[in-house]
Amino acid sequence: MKTISSILLIYTFFTLTIYAQKSTAMVDSKGHIYYENKIIGKISSAGSLDPSGKSMTTINRDGNIVDTAGKVIGKAPKNNNFPYYISDTEEKYTIEEPTHNGICYVKNKKGETVLLLHQNYKAQAACAIHCLYENYCMPVESKHKH
Repeated sequence: MKTISSILLIYTFFTLTIYAQKSTAMVDSKGHIYYENKIIGKISSAGSLDPSGKSMTTINRDGNIVDTAGKVIGKAPKNNNFPYYISDTEEKYTIEEPTHNGICYVKNKKGETVLLLHQNYKAQAACAIHCLYENYCMPVESKHKH
């Protein structure tokens, strides 16, 4: 009886742990942006695209990330930090060093991992964040005005 109780307790713990985990978006080595195992966009050296191939952002010669309306919404990383602008508020993100498989953790100012980013696309990190906001894949404390 004690063994069955222990097994049920362990099973319940693992089940709750699995369901309690948040989905984390990811950019793979080919630039595909995934959320909950679905492609929601793509990153290229020029910016980001939606799944149909329509441009969402571009990177200008000053390293600014610009949306389709021409508004600067972010900047390329410096010292592994970059800003993203939402509702005229600057949000700061940090890109950690890549793991053995080339994946970098992108964290918000609270230290929460919001994106797993392949090291090939560090310069376009703000483009990926924009794609996540546009697809409602990011927690939002204020309304998104893009």
